[in-house]
Amino acid sequence: MQRGMRVALAGAAAWIVLGLGLDVAAQGLDGEAARRLQGALAVQAATRAHLRLLGDATTCAEARFVSYRRSDKEPDVVDQWYVASQLWADAQLTATASGAPTPPTRTPTRSPTPLTRTPTPTPTRPPTPDELEARCHLDKGFIFLDRLWDYSTGGYYPLSDPSGTAVVRGVRYSDDNALAGLSLLAAAASQSDPLLRQRYLHAARREAEFLTESGLWDGTFGGGFWWTTNKGDTPEGKPAHTNALAALFFARLHNATNLEADRAWALRTLLWLDTILYDPSKRLYRWSVGYQDREARLGAILSERYFNYDQGIAIEAQTLAARLDGDPVRLPRARGVGEALHEAFWGRELGGYNLEAGVEQVYTAFAAWASIGHLALHDADGDVRWLDLARRNADALSASLRGLDGSYAQRHYRCVDRRAPGCESVVFKWAFDQTRDTAAQAWIQHLQTAIARRTAPPRLP
Repeated sequence: MQRGMRVALAGAAAWIVLGLGLDVAAQGLDGEAARRLQGALAVQAATRAHLRLLGDATTCAEARFVSYRRSDKEPDVVDQWYVASQLWADAQLTATASGAPTPPTRTPTRSPTPLTRTPTPTPTRPPTPDELEARCHLDKGFIFLDRLWDYSTGGYYPLSDPSGTAVVRGVRYSDDNALAGLSLLAAAASQSDPLLRQRYLHAARREAEFLTESGLWDGTFGGGFWWTTNKGDTPEGKPAHTNALAALFFARLHNATNLEADRAWALRTLLWLDTILYDPSKRLYRWSVGYQDREARLGAILSERYFNYDQGIAIEAQTLAARLDGDPVRLPRARGVGEALHEAFWGRELGGYNLEAGVEQVYTAFAAWASIGHLALHDADGDVRWLDLARRNADALSASLRGLDGSYAQRHYRCVDRRAPGCESVVFKWAFDQTRDTAAQAWIQHLQTAIARRTAPPRLP
């Protein structure tokens, strides 16, 4: 049966919704903005109830760190990119619920002074207890991630146990680290304390140095970032999502620090992505380019597969790059990808964006992530159709995958193989994977917050 219905928020979600309710009211939020924000708060509360670990403490204030389990099915594993996704979503939610200023959307005037160019204004009121709690989770989440940092050659390791004491060392992933860099920039933008803001920006700069100085970018296939530090031993090779994330990260880092090197890396990475992986016949980015013979590291093969969130990230990167260089081609290309994304991935029966074109399988995390690209287009050209597509996707995910406590199931998929879990009976056309995983919660929280921000009254940044 379908797991999610349109139900009232209840249980574990209620206290946090009410806790930030005064701030929401003070911002003049009502209608859709309030409903979306409350949905995001409910997801966050469910994540904390089911997946959060506070070390050996019972409160964030007492805890030495905060981490998030991979899922309720695999509670003893922590994925670095899941934690980074949750921290990014939390940074966005904290800024929106508290009315904190957001980063400027225009390209700043160049200045030789890094990191301290635009100080965050001093808040006009002291933070509420709920805001302090939210900032505690952010700060101690990044303290946990530091346990996964490779202090010899840089980069976060991808996996550990929930305490960060048993870290899986060795290979590191470019996309995981670009994502962490974006999360750090979001945390810095939401932070009113200049010392903490400086610390987050320093950590983001450390991520940039890892990406550019570790050999992850080389001349193979004409450039581009490898997926991992093993450089080509898997079919992914140099994927679209890795390079789109890197381009987005460097563009936002440039807007935060105003360093020309970051701008150059953003544009260089997008040039490679557009040259090698963009498919003009479909107006979509291919999944990857990799070695034809991986063992011998010879040849090149372009993937014929297409994934939803690759497109959303690339759209974001293009819209931001358009402000960096004024290239008139960027926005039309981004609009074309935005249209093709909906056409190629939309689930015709239950809605939501399928992870892979032509495969009826919707993952909450990746479907929600894809819509962030449509919201970037709305920011770029003001066309309400992009906002409406994001709303439609969020509502479809809520209708089919949301549970009574505000959390979301991992995925649903069409039963084409009766051996697949949940498809054993001929009665069922669809199967629902009830697993709660942190990535799913983080990205639907992120999407609902992003829609709330764009549907709020103008006085909310």
